[in-house]
Amino acid sequence: MIKFLTSNFKNYHTVAGSKVANIIDNTNGIVDQVKKYLRSNKTILFIPSSSKDKEKIKLLSDILFKSLELSGIVFENYLILDDDNKNLASKLVSQADLIFLSGGDTYIQNQFFKEIKLQELLKNYTGLIIGQSAGALNMASDVFDSPISMENSFPIHFKGLGLTDINIEPHFVLDTTNFDENENYQRKVVLKESFKRKIYGQCDGSHILITDQEILICGKTYLIENSVIKKIANDGEKVLLKR
Repeated sequence: MIKFLTSNFKNYHTVAGSKVANIIDNTNGIVDQVKKYLRSNKTILFIPSSSKDKEKIKLLSDILFKSLELSGIVFENYLILDDDNKNLASKLVSQADLIFLSGGDTYIQNQFFKEIKLQELLKNYTGLIIGQSAGALNMASDVFDSPISMENSFPIHFKGLGLTDINIEPHFVLDTTNFDENENYQRKVVLKESFKRKIYGQCDGSHILITDQEILICGKTYLIENSVIKKIANDGEKVLLKR
């Protein structure tokens, strides 16, 4: 299984308040890497963060599918796994060449994954899997989901899919000058957590590629460890992470 942990594809822009798909930003090579490792272009499976929000699922999946096509990654079948067909989860996962785990609410997505027993379904999966933001967080064995506000009522620690031991902090911004109260609180929680585990602050447009042979940090990324933040890669750079 080839795994991608991503923060944001930079695959859309906003026009008059609406999101419009564009070519995926390939500055850090994600388009080239997907093309390299994708063994078949038959089926892509989109798994959302909230399986019940039909309007949002359609919007996000349409943007993803269109941006992939604009980037030269075209499939025969475009499938979505949600509440309507969750009883077919095993079949849908087994026939997918690429599985995309959407961003959104990490804990709600985690509960849906447990409901459809996704961890079990992925044990024999040999295709590509891309987790974006919440999806990337949930790929970890032990998930750390930093609270976006002091009013957060969901757990911030829970079990994930067990596909990696890497924890990312998506949409990472180093400069806290313009942070509001909630953002400052979130950063404090992240720094405190970094005494317990390494956290990779992943800036939008960057990703981590995990193959059987290596783990590559691709693009602007920071290592957060023992409350110290250190840049380990710039945009356009690829850094081999020691296992």
